[in-house]
Amino acid sequence: MICRSELYMHDLDRTALDALNRFPKFVQFKKAYMANVDEKVEKICKLSSAIRLNENQMPEIYNLLPPICAKLGISIPDLYYIKSKEMNAWTSGSTNPYICVTSELVEKVPIELVSSVIAHECGHIACNHVLYHSMAIQLLNGIDSSPLMKIDAVRKYVTPTLVNALLYWYRCSELSADRAAVLCDGGPNQTIDMLLRIHGYDNINREEFLKQALDLKRFVEESDSNKFLEQMIIKGDSHPRLATRAYECFEWTKTKQYSGILDGTYVREEKVSEEEVVSAEVKLESKDTSSNIDLDVLNARLEELNKELVRYTNKADNIDYAVSVFSGIMAGFIDSVFVGETVVSGRDIAFSHKQVNRFIQEYAKARGFDNDRLKDAISDLEKEFKVAQDNVWKGKGIGVSAKNHHLADLAHHPTPIGLATSILVQFLRFGSFVNKNGELHFELVDTHVEDVIEVLVPAILSGILNWLAFIAETNSEPEESESMKKIVHFAASIPMLIEVAKCIDNWFGHLVSDMGGSKNTAGAGMGIPGVFISMLYEVASLPGLKDTGLTAIVNDLYENQKIDMRHELAYLKAAGKQLIPVAFNEIYIRILYFVGRLGGLQRRQSLGEKVDWHEVIPFNNRTVDRMLMIASMTFNVADTADAAVHAAIESGANWVLFSGKFVARYNYVGAGRSVLAIVKEVRNDQKEAQLIHEKMILSEAKASIFLKELHEFEKRLEETVSNYLAEDIEEFMNGLDSIKEGIESNDSNLVISGNVKILKVLGREPQFSNQEEFDNLMESDIPLQF
Repeated sequence: MICRSELYMHDLDRTALDALNRFPKFVQFKKAYMANVDEKVEKICKLSSAIRLNENQMPEIYNLLPPICAKLGISIPDLYYIKSKEMNAWTSGSTNPYICVTSELVEKVPIELVSSVIAHECGHIACNHVLYHSMAIQLLNGIDSSPLMKIDAVRKYVTPTLVNALLYWYRCSELSADRAAVLCDGGPNQTIDMLLRIHGYDNINREEFLKQALDLKRFVEESDSNKFLEQMIIKGDSHPRLATRAYECFEWTKTKQYSGILDGTYVREEKVSEEEVVSAEVKLESKDTSSNIDLDVLNARLEELNKELVRYTNKADNIDYAVSVFSGIMAGFIDSVFVGETVVSGRDIAFSHKQVNRFIQEYAKARGFDNDRLKDAISDLEKEFKVAQDNVWKGKGIGVSAKNHHLADLAHHPTPIGLATSILVQFLRFGSFVNKNGELHFELVDTHVEDVIEVLVPAILSGILNWLAFIAETNSEPEESESMKKIVHFAASIPMLIEVAKCIDNWFGHLVSDMGGSKNTAGAGMGIPGVFISMLYEVASLPGLKDTGLTAIVNDLYENQKIDMRHELAYLKAAGKQLIPVAFNEIYIRILYFVGRLGGLQRRQSLGEKVDWHEVIPFNNRTVDRMLMIASMTFNVADTADAAVHAAIESGANWVLFSGKFVARYNYVGAGRSVLAIVKEVRNDQKEAQLIHEKMILSEAKASIFLKELHEFEKRLEETVSNYLAEDIEEFMNGLDSIKEGIESNDSNLVISGNVKILKVLGREPQFSNQEEFDNLMESDIPLQF
C-alpha cells in the first residue's frame, strides 16, 4: 500500500508552508534557476567526484532505496556516496531530486538504521520539500553570497524575516520526513534509534530517553515564558531538537491518523480557502488579484506601509550598539555606587503607615466628616460607604476568614477587576470570593425591595430613553450626523451612568475606610491588599494557575507576612530608588540618539537631501527600541554580576546569607525594563514581518494590475496600428488606381491626383495637386522634389 504524503504530512509543516507561499512568487525564479543552473552544476560535481550507487555499485545500500520509494509512491532518485568524516545525508534537486549519503554514515551506522535515514530523505522528496530546502540552505549560507541575490526580483524581498520563515518551516518539514521514516520502519523505535545514532549517541536506553523527551514537553508547556524561551533558543536552528523529534515520532504512532494510514481508512479533509484576507482589510482574490482592487487604494495603502516600515525598521549601526552597551555599563556603575542594597526597614513601613493614615483623615474631611481622630474617621467612612458583600462570607465554609477576607473578596481589590466586581455586586447582588486554594465562590447578598428599586429604576429609565431615541432616529433625516446620535444616546443613558458613578464612588470610599484596618484596629490590622498583591492574586486564580499553589503563596504574603497596601507603598518607594539607573539608561540613549541623528540631519540638509523627522525623534522608533533593549540587557547583566560579587564577598560562603544579600542588591526595576524591552522587540519584529508580508502581497497585486493594463494597451495598440495600416494601404491602392486610370485615359489631373494620395500616405506634402499647379511649378525657380 502506498502512503501518500498528504496523509502523513505534519500540520505544522503544512501550515508553515502555506504561510511561506504567501511571500511573492520569486519561487518561480528560484525553480527556473535550479533547473537550469544549480541542478546541472550539481550533476556535474556529483558525477565527477562522488560515487553513484546502483545494483552493481554498493548494492547492499542501493537496494534499500526501491522498496522505500514504492512505499512512499515516488520515483527512484539518484543515490550518491560521498567521502566525508561527517555522519550525514541530504536531499537536493527540484526537477530531478537526488539523495547523498556520507561514508561516515554508511560505515558507522547499522544497515537497518541507514534504511531509516534514506526513508527520511525520501519523505522530503514525497512532501515536495526539496525546492524550499535548497532555498533555505543557500540563504542560511549567507544572503549576500547566495545566487538568489543575482535576481533583482529576489534581491528586493529577501530579508531576515523571510530567512526566519524558511527556518521555521525547515524545522517543521523535518517532522513530516520523520513520519515517512516511521511508516517505512513499521514503528517509532527504529526511527528514534536512528536519530540518536546520527546525533552521536550509541547504546542509549530508548525508553529512558523518551521519558526525558516527555519531561521536556511538559516543562515547555508549563508556561508561556518557557515556550518563549524555547522559541528563542531554536530560532536560528534548521532542525528541531533531538528530544522533540523523538517525542513527535513516538506520540504520532499513538494517533488514529497513524493507525488509519496503516489500515487504509484514514482520509484527510481538505479545506479550500476562497480568498486570503490581508491584515489591513484588503482582500486579494486567489484567482485574480487585480480585478477587485482599485489602484488608488493600493497606492495609498502602500504609501502608509512604507511610512510604517520606516518606524519598524531597525537602522542601528555599530556605533549605536556600542553606545547602548556603554550606557548599560554606566547604568550598572550608577546602580552599584549610588543605589546599592535596597532594603525596606521598619522605619520605612512606619512612615508609609503614617502617610496612609493621613490620607484617610484628609479624605474623610473632604467628604464632610469633621473628626480629627483616625478611629473616628474610619468609623464615619465605614458607615457612609457600606458594601453589600462585606460580611456575606461568614459561616459559609468557603475558606474565607477575618484575616484574609479583604484579599479573598475581589471587590476589595484596588484594581480594574475589583471595580468591575463591585459593580456586579451592586447590580447582580452576589459577591465573588477566591480562597487560598484558588477556588472561586459566589455568594448571594441580602437584598431588599428598595435595593432592587434603586438598581432597576435607572436601568429601566435609561432603556426607555434609548428606545425613544432609536425611534426618533428612524424618523429623522438620513443626513443626521453620527456624532449627534451618540450624544443623544449618551444623554439617554445618564440615569444609568449616574448609578454606576455612585457605585464607583462607594467602592472607592469603602476601600479608603479599609486602608488602615477596621475602626477597632485603626492604623493597624489588615488593610486592603495593594495593587501588586491584588493583581497577582487575580492572575493566580485563573484556571491554568489556580492548581499551582500560587494563590496560597500570595495569601501567605498578605495574611502572615502582613503585606498590604501600606507595605506596598514602602516597597514602591524603595523601587523608586532602583529607578535611578534605569531612568539614566532611558534618557541617555534617547538623548545620544537624538543628538547623533540631528548632526546627520544637518549634513544631509546641507547636501540638499530630503529629511524625515521620524528618523530623528527618539520615540516610536525601532532603532531606539533596539538600542534600549541592548542597553537594558547590558545593565541587567552588569547588575546581576555586581549583586553576585557583593553578596559573595559579604556572605562569607554562607549560601543563606548570600541569597539574602543578592536579593537585596538586585535591581528588579531594571530586570522588569529588560523584559519589557525584549517583549517590545519581539512584537516589533512580528509587526515588521506583517508589514513586509502585506507590502509584498500588495506590490504583487499592483504589478498584476500594471501587467493587465499593459496587455490591454498592447491589444489596443495592435488594433489601432492594424486599422491605421489598413486605411493607409487602401488609400495607397486608390492612388495607384487613379494614376493607372489617368494614364489609360490620358488625363494628367487623375495621374497627379493619384500621386497626391500616395505622397500623403508616405507623409510627404505634395508640391502640386493639378495640372495647372504643375505648370506653374515648372515655370518657377522652385526645384522639383522627388
